[in-house]
Amino acid sequence: MRRPLRLTTVLATAALAAAGAVVGTAPSEAIVGGSSVKDGGYRFMASVQDADGHFCGGSVITSRWVLTAAHCMTEQDGSTTRPGTLRVVVGRTDLSQTSKGQTLRVDRVRVHPRYAATGTHDVALLHTTRAMRVPAIRLVSTTNNRLERDGARVTVAGWGSEAFGLPFGPSRMKAVRLSVVADGKCTLNSLTGFHPATEICADALGGDSCQGDSGGPLFGTLADGRRVQVGVVSYGVGCATPGFPGVYAEVNNPSTHGFLTRVAGL
Repeated sequence: MRRPLRLTTVLATAALAAAGAVVGTAPSEAIVGGSSVKDGGYRFMASVQDADGHFCGGSVITSRWVLTAAHCMTEQDGSTTRPGTLRVVVGRTDLSQTSKGQTLRVDRVRVHPRYAATGTHDVALLHTTRAMRVPAIRLVSTTNNRLERDGARVTVAGWGSEAFGLPFGPSRMKAVRLSVVADGKCTLNSLTGFHPATEICADALGGDSCQGDSGGPLFGTLADGRRVQVGVVSYGVGCATPGFPGVYAEVNNPSTHGFLTRVAGL
């Protein structure tokens, strides 16, 4: 069992009580306010799968490397998932349409070296045995970081659960628009161990990522139309819980950015 994207209901309830928040007891929906993605949308998206099917998202950053979350690649005993148990599906908006896209085996898994000791730097890279025939998404530049500013409009997409606690998600990719939340405004997330140097927050009223979206990209669009990735789905309290934005590994953190560029040869 891999660490879930979201904290358990008990922890979420305790955190909300400590913060003095009052919310309903019904499960919070994920990707609410978003929509299903049309065929061919967000072609850099990847589904990370094992023998049981999809369990995490990812993004294609080169023709042979997929970026995902470190916690997706970490087993209960702390070991890294064996690459031979994994496959990556790309070019398939609806995962049930098995005749479309590519299914590729994974021959290397690289987890950020600081993840095990810190629980942050939540990124990992998967190397595929063959080239992926889809476009890669760019990583945010250290010199052009306007998409990390408070209120910046970003998007998260994936095949995760549509309600907190559901064991499955839709076969068709969904996406929702979010806004970046400044570190200083993400104060309630300090209850969950938020690390502003290595993580970034984003939310929307009733919109969020959820279980199964872990590892997927948080991305935005530059003025010239290019899409760039600023974060990796990491964790949160419930899904779309008011006052608790989703937390994403910050791609532009120097250690994280350096790891990705060095290993993937960017």
